[in-house]
Amino acid sequence: MFRSDKFRESDSLRAKRGWGNGFDMEYNHKQLYVYKKNGNNEILKYVFVPLIYSTYAIPINEEFHWEIIDEKKKIGNYNCQKAKVEYGGRNWTPWFTNEIPLQQGPYVFYGLPGLIIKISDEKLDYDFELIQIRDFKWKELYTDKFQKKITWEDFKKLQKIFYNEPLSMFNKSEITSYDESGNKIRTNFKEMTGNIQKRIWEKNNPIEINHKVEYK
Repeated sequence: MFRSDKFRESDSLRAKRGWGNGFDMEYNHKQLYVYKKNGNNEILKYVFVPLIYSTYAIPINEEFHWEIIDEKKKIGNYNCQKAKVEYGGRNWTPWFTNEIPLQQGPYVFYGLPGLIIKISDEKLDYDFELIQIRDFKWKELYTDKFQKKITWEDFKKLQKIFYNEPLSMFNKSEITSYDESGNKIRTNFKEMTGNIQKRIWEKNNPIEINHKVEYK
């Protein structure tokens, strides 16, 4: 299991309360929730769709063709060696250590002869580094029993639907807006839609850049 701190903290709440009623307008760049089944190397990337308010799983089937480089350095307390790999339309530089004989790493990465301590893409849009190792409490894990496996193309279609109609999940008659003085004002749904679309467009930098949606 790999997930961001945000999802780690919210998982324990979801386990108790379910998904609730809110959603994140900036969901597109926060898809950092991955489940790995070590026995058969199956990797599932969980994606979240606000419009439908559900989770889906995209199987990651790409193979990692690692190139190990004869360059070493110490990161924290570990002696590490450099490697290279291409994934998701990005070139990545990992540093792994054979002092921890686990062929695992952050996010979807695995398969080097040792634990990946640090890995970043060449533009430094994404940079993962090991901070600490500690016991994991499985009770913190939230699992959605109703998740459905979809393809990247399916996910692109869902993202476009949400981008075009981000407020369609709401009953507009029940949305109330207020000015800075607390006075009720008429809600400008066109402006709200435009603001949401602008935020999505500005933050449209997914980790799998080869599956980036080109919004119009």
